[in-house]
Amino acid sequence: MDIVALAVVIGIFGPGLFIPITAMVIKHRKEMMELELEKRRLSNQEIAKQIEALRAEIAQLRETSTQYDMSLQANLESLQERVRALEQQMEAHTRVLL
Repeated sequence: MDIVALAVVIGIFGPGLFIPITAMVIKHRKEMMELELEKRRLSNQEIAKQIEALRAEIAQLRETSTQYDMSLQANLESLQERVRALEQQMEAHTRVLL
């Protein structure tokens, strides 16, 4: 008889308890998903900031390397011009001696 009484009590009060408990579980899951999404959004924003900082750093490195390349090219051209001038002086000096 105890089992029958328990079944009757569960049959009467079970649906009344099931709905609020289910609603609380669903609400909790929704809140947890919202927190996870917010966490991911903040993480994505931080990653985007880091990527932008890396892009700026790469652009700066490109600019620096271009400036050094141009400087080296100018120095090389200057040295070549000096060598030509010295060669011309040596040729002129050699002609004078002969």
